[in-house]
Amino acid sequence: MPKFILNDQEVEAQPGQTIIQAAQDHGVEIPHYCYHADLPIDGNCRMCLVEVEKMPKLTPACTTVVSEGMVVRSANERVKTAVRGVLEFLLINHPVDCPVCDQAGECRLQDYYMVYGLHTSEIPQTLKVRKSKAVDLGPVMLDQERCVEC
Repeated sequence: MPKFILNDQEVEAQPGQTIIQAAQDHGVEIPHYCYHADLPIDGNCRMCLVEVEKMPKLTPACTTVVSEGMVVRSANERVKTAVRGVLEFLLINHPVDCPVCDQAGECRLQDYYMVYGLHTSEIPQTLKVRKSKAVDLGPVMLDQERCVEC
């Protein structure tokens, strides 16, 4: 079982396990939207960016497999700044009508904003993207206003 450093703690991972899976096993929350344990790995949302020593750029924790001796940081300023930027992008394409939303209080977008955001948007309210409210796709209803582009 490979051992690696996660936020200054040595932890073990299962062979072939990704950073996000190993972090969850050790009680470390890495923000994410598109990752789900029962679905194929996609890596689109970029909320799970982490810093891996000896890698020049931040990398998605959901697509990066743990290797022996890897050093990972998921909560430093570089990561928080990147996640804040991804969150801003998601909020640009999302209505700010939380009080009337059926997910209010149970929304990871709200939760992540409270942890990583708490900033004034760089995008004026008048430039926010407006989308179709509901599109019937047969077995599911797509509410494009609620989609987080994951």
